[in-house]
Amino acid sequence: MKILTQLTDMNNFTPNEKSIASYILTHKELMLHLNIQELAKATYTSHSAINRLTHKLGLSGFKEFSIKLAREFQQNAQNISNVDPNYPFAIGESSLQVAKDIAELMKETIEKNFAFMDEASLTEAAHLLDQAKRIFIYALGDSQIRAKSFQNKLIKINKYVVITTELSEWAYHTINLTPQDCAIFLTYHEKSPIFLKAAQHFSHEKIPFITITANHQSELAKLSRICIQVPNDETKHAKIGTFSSQIAFDYVLNVIYSCIFQIDYAKNMQMTTYSLKNFNLDE
Repeated sequence: MKILTQLTDMNNFTPNEKSIASYILTHKELMLHLNIQELAKATYTSHSAINRLTHKLGLSGFKEFSIKLAREFQQNAQNISNVDPNYPFAIGESSLQVAKDIAELMKETIEKNFAFMDEASLTEAAHLLDQAKRIFIYALGDSQIRAKSFQNKLIKINKYVVITTELSEWAYHTINLTPQDCAIFLTYHEKSPIFLKAAQHFSHEKIPFITITANHQSELAKLSRICIQVPNDETKHAKIGTFSSQIAFDYVLNVIYSCIFQIDYAKNMQMTTYSLKNFNLDE
């Protein structure tokens, strides 16, 4: 998870750590020029308190913290968008200008999403899904279209995948999952009661599940073994279409599929080419 996100959430922070986090978030322009002594003095804390905070963020110390924070600041500056994700094109624009606007939105969404990517989470998610006996995907509306595409890819490398919400039989599927299976929740910022109900059941039964969402603070996300965040750029109701959210979901699912494929590249390559060659699937 990004450093700035963890500093904003302040999960399990002590009062001293909250004070340091608040100072960093409100004095971002100064942070790149402060050393640990100056930060301790500015926050009325100590070197040890700052080092404890950096360790809580999963870092080795203040030096690594400064380097990664600078990188995040740079990424945020690069991700300032000129395209409104809710209304990416305007009235009266030419077809070519609309095409340019959508291309820009796709590019910016993917770049922003890449900044959220975490090596450990992606690796764990890929191995969890690769080892799962069965994979069950929970997705509604437009997100279900993305889920179908992901399902299609996984079937080609011999993965058993079910879209649990496709025929309104999610409750039966939920009860039938075992700890050898894995579930995926694909939800932008909608708080679906059926998703939460299923997740609570999985938590109780020790069934692993992954959530891909823009709302990383939701109860669903917190219950998840792995939460992969996408940019929270769209307004719930005021928008032309679900452009940004679905671009982000497509990107994340394509990355996860690629990471799964990579685990046993030779075997998966052989499987896909064998099917094409022997069953004329390319005709």
